[in-house]
Order: sequence, then C-alpha cells, then structure tokens
Amino acid sequence: MSLAALRASMRRGPAVSPFLMLGDPTPDLSVELARTAVEAGAGMLEIGFPYSDPAADGPAIQAATGRALAGGTSTRRGFELLRRIAESCPGVPLNLLVYGNLVHRIGYERFADTVTGAGASTLLAPDIPLEEAAPLRRACRRAGLGHVELAGPRTPGPRLRRLARGSAFVYLAGFQGVTGVRHGGFAAVLRRVTEVAESVDVPVCLGFGLSSREQIVRAFEAGARIAVVGSHLARVVERLHRGEGDAAVLIAGYRSAVLGLTAGR
Repeated sequence: MSLAALRASMRRGPAVSPFLMLGDPTPDLSVELARTAVEAGAGMLEIGFPYSDPAADGPAIQAATGRALAGGTSTRRGFELLRRIAESCPGVPLNLLVYGNLVHRIGYERFADTVTGAGASTLLAPDIPLEEAAPLRRACRRAGLGHVELAGPRTPGPRLRRLARGSAFVYLAGFQGVTGVRHGGFAAVLRRVTEVAESVDVPVCLGFGLSSREQIVRAFEAGARIAVVGSHLARVVERLHRGEGDAAVLIAGYRSAVLGLTAGR
C-alpha cells in the first residue's frame, strides 16, 4: 500500500481505524483480528510493534504489549506479521505506531525500507519530537513511506502547522496523557478537532479515548478523517482470549465490537 494509495483512500471518505498490537494475543490471531476488523468495516488499521518501555500507552495497550512479547513477537517477527496482514487486507492503509528506540536500533533507512516493503503506508514514532525527526522524515520520504506527527490537545498553532508540514496526516491525541478509554470532556475534544482541521492542510486523525460509534460520528462531523480505537478493542481481546481453543469466540466477539464502531461501513 503506497502513500499515494493512502491519499486515494482518504478521498473516499473518513476511516475507522482499529489499533492492533502485532502478536496479540498470539501471532496468528493478530493477523486474523486484522482481517476481521476490515471485514467488519474498518477503512484503515493502526499497527503497533510491541515494545517493553512505551511512553504513550495506557494499561490496556501495555497489557496487549505484554501478551505479544510473552508470545515471542520480536521486531523481526513483527515485520513478518505486518507482511501477512498487508497480504490479508489488500488496499487497506496500514499506519505503524513504533517507538523510536526500535527504529534507531535497526537504522532509520533500513527500518523504513523494510516496513514499506512489508506493506506499511505510514509511520508514527510518538517519542521522536519534531526537533529530532528530520532523519526519520528523510528516510520515510526516500522509502515512499508517509511520516506522521503527533499533536496534543495543547499544541499551539505555530507548532501545529510545523508538525503538519510534510506529514501524511496529523495524529491528534484527544486527551492529554496516555491512551485509554475516557468518560466526559468530549465536547472540548471536538472543538479541538475542528480547530486543528481548520489550521492544517493534511487530514486529521483523532485517537486516545475513543470507544463508541457516537464519538466517531461526532469526530468525523467535527473534521477528523481518521478515528483510531485502541484500548477499547484491546480490552475485548483481553476479556475473550483464554487460549487457542477459544479462537472462534474471540473472533466473533471482536467482529461484533468493530461492527459496533463502524456500523458496517
């Protein structure tokens, strides 16, 4: 999936994007969950590489990381799983969320080339600030991989426009802090979505705290083009996975949860 294809996908309309951790709850089931999400109406997938010291992940995503690492999902194996997901979900944009240390250890250019070859569309490294992102941006551009910057609810306008310059889209964290389902305060999030959408000339992706179809619809009405749901779905996996023998129960429950977000989009 090329960056040009991602842009074409965005022109077709807003996309609900489940977040999935590679290897969670098992390597094979993480691929099956990706396929299930797309069949249930997901227009995009956000794919996480498990990392033992995450900076932006709340309890549910940390638990997903723990399951993936315990199951043997290394960065190298993550590349293989990413390729399998891309092959299982043709035409679906895949945005990677990966922490900077994993990219730095392999090398920016080699990492960008590898994930692009495996089928990624874009890459977000939330712990690499704008001031240090130039080498990664160059590597992504060279590989044909979109680079994504993270903005917060308090990011000032001038910095926001700098973040957007050269980004495939701006990932807006709806709430300050780490990922996780939130209750209340969503009106302020929607106002912020509109402010950001009117300030930048690239699509706005809203994440951190989304857990319902109503929130997603309102986010799209406010100007978001992508809505990421992570912790809510990670808890579904945590609740339903009790071993390989329960795979059918997990897939059915996950499908139902995604359908509840997409309404069969």
